[in-house]
Parts: sequence; C-alpha cells; structure tokens
Amino acid sequence: MRKLFTLMAAMLFSIAMYAQNAPTAEEQERENKAIEAFLPTLDARRSEFVGQPAKKLFDVIRGSAFKIRNVSPKETSPWAEYKGKMWVYGLSLFNKPAQQAMKDKEVYRISIILDIRWESSAFWDSISPAGPAWMEAVMQKCLDAKVKEVSWEHFYIPERKTASEK
Repeated sequence: MRKLFTLMAAMLFSIAMYAQNAPTAEEQERENKAIEAFLPTLDARRSEFVGQPAKKLFDVIRGSAFKIRNVSPKETSPWAEYKGKMWVYGLSLFNKPAQQAMKDKEVYRISIILDIRWESSAFWDSISPAGPAWMEAVMQKCLDAKVKEVSWEHFYIPERKTASEK
C-alpha cells in the first residue's frame, strides 16, 4: 500500500510540474510574435555573421526571443557520398523540442551552414560523453567554425496518418 501511495504521489507531482512548464496558448502566441519580430532582423544582419565564428551568431540568437530548445546537425546524405559516409556541415536550431513541435504542428528553424566538414560518426563520438547536455556540447564544438550561410523557416507540420487510416 505504501508503494502504491508513493507511486501515486510521484505521478501527481510530475503532472503538476508538467502543467507548470507547459506554455498556455497566450504565452505561445506571445513567444511566436517575438520570434517573428526577431527573425527578419536576423536576415537583415546576415552579412554581419557570414565569415565570422559561429559564437557571434549563437550569442545573438541566445539573447533574442528565439529560445534554442532543440539542435540538429546538418548532415550530407550517405547515398550521395563516397562509400556511404556522412559529413556534418552545419546546424539546425529549433525553438521547440521535437515532441512539442509535433503536438503544436509548427516550429521555427534557424539553419546555419558552417565552414566545416566533419565525418559524422567521429563527430557524434566526440559528443557522446556529454550525456544529457549533448545539445550544448554540439553547439560548443561549433563555436569557432566560420558561418557560411544563415536562414530561417517557419514549418507547419501536417497530420500523419497510418496506412490503415488513409
């Protein structure tokens, strides 16, 4: 009985914590408007970042309304490369974690092409010791890389249907 009570208390606590962290519709709308105001300034300042270390761009993004909540290395396709190797050549920064983006059916992405060409498996091997802080470790690894291009997109994610639902 004690275990059941402890389990129920833990579940209620986790639900309460999730409810506090989940943004309301108003908060999400406010955040989206702030992001929409920031991203055109990123376009206007593009020439300021190209040829400079990525740290300068990361500092500007971190100081903005765009909160980096997911990071993904940009990689070449194994089908297009010699012997199927993949190479990291940039980063994609997202304002939402993947699960939240799928739930909300939208996400903003900042795409950064860097002056790098790191073999993908070696890149990930160098990041893996970071544990849960892997996203920050990915960004730290790219701080000194020169920016070649920066752009952004607002994605609307369509509903996915299984074959049986079609």
